[in-house]
Amino acid sequence: MTSTNNDTAAVVTSAAPAPLPRSGGAWSRDLGDQYSKLARTSTDPQQAEANAAEARTYYDIADRMDRAISDTGQPGEERKP
Repeated sequence: MTSTNNDTAAVVTSAAPAPLPRSGGAWSRDLGDQYSKLARTSTDPQQAEANAAEARTYYDIADRMDRAISDTGQPGEERKP
């Protein structure tokens, strides 16, 4: 019975639609948040530092994307009037 439940869960998960792309640096910022959480919760200091470095990388990408959008005058998800 357990395998049936797992099979059903796998089918439901695979049938879920992919999230829509987000504008600006939001997508990269979300990845940075995920790596930051992994860094904070890791019990291995080396893994925590590696995840923190990845978080910094994605936050930097998000900042550069947001600046690029604001430089072109195009509306972005992160900008508020």
